[in-house]
Amino acid sequence: MIKSQRKNKLLRELINGAETIISPGAYDALSAKMIEKSGFKVVGSTGYGMHGTILGVPDNGMLAFNEMVSTCGNMADAIDIPLLVDAEGGYGNAINVIRTVENFEKAGVSGLFIEDQKLPPNCPFIKEPEIISVAEMCGKIRAAVDARQDPNFVIVARTDAPFDEAIERAQAYIEAGADMIKILPKTRREMELIPQRVNAPLHIGFFSNQELSSGWNAWDVGKLGYKIVTFPLTPLFLNVKAVMAGLQELREKGNDEGLRDRMADFAEYLQIVDVDKFKAFEKKYIG
Repeated sequence: MIKSQRKNKLLRELINGAETIISPGAYDALSAKMIEKSGFKVVGSTGYGMHGTILGVPDNGMLAFNEMVSTCGNMADAIDIPLLVDAEGGYGNAINVIRTVENFEKAGVSGLFIEDQKLPPNCPFIKEPEIISVAEMCGKIRAAVDARQDPNFVIVARTDAPFDEAIERAQAYIEAGADMIKILPKTRREMELIPQRVNAPLHIGFFSNQELSSGWNAWDVGKLGYKIVTFPLTPLFLNVKAVMAGLQELREKGNDEGLRDRMADFAEYLQIVDVDKFKAFEKKYIG
């Protein structure tokens, strides 16, 4: 719990600080460790990627609460930096949200965001989302705030509503106790206007191959007023592209000799998974 509190405090300090936080999306413990080893200060999670890696399905709400908590707990245990996770729609009504926050906090994550989609939620790039009422969402936020044990555990409220309605909802969600707001802008102009209309720390996702963020980087939107900029799909899509190309070559040639400069070697991989730490454990406790 002390380790979790330290990471929670760090996340809160980063949100309150001047730095723009870049947070790639992890989908398992190994990808979380690779993000940490690459020098990032916060790891995000991607429900989109976890649906694919755990179930082999699109982001369609099929991943169960216990599967998400278990996977995110493994991710949090694997790293020494904060993990901010996607808790979908809170996995039920406001009463369910209490258990959601309690379990994610026990699992060692440093915060979560809850969206105002009807359950089961889905990726808005796959299907147009349906939205719950403001009152219902505010109830979920209040339940989440009351349920957390550590006040530094961060509650992010996400809305998929159209722009004008999203701005109104954001204000209601802030009043309900949300620490941070995530609005999904539909245009570049909306992305520019959101920081002018919402007086709260802002979370935004850069989605691969989307015109909205084309030509911009995290520091560009940081200057607009966004605090956390996530790249939820980049590690996943990098992995899929590289592995599929390598497997195709392996199938065609029957060996991996031409792939070796595109693969980590044993030493590189063992460094990522902290082999020296476990060697030290063996020396200390087994001899």
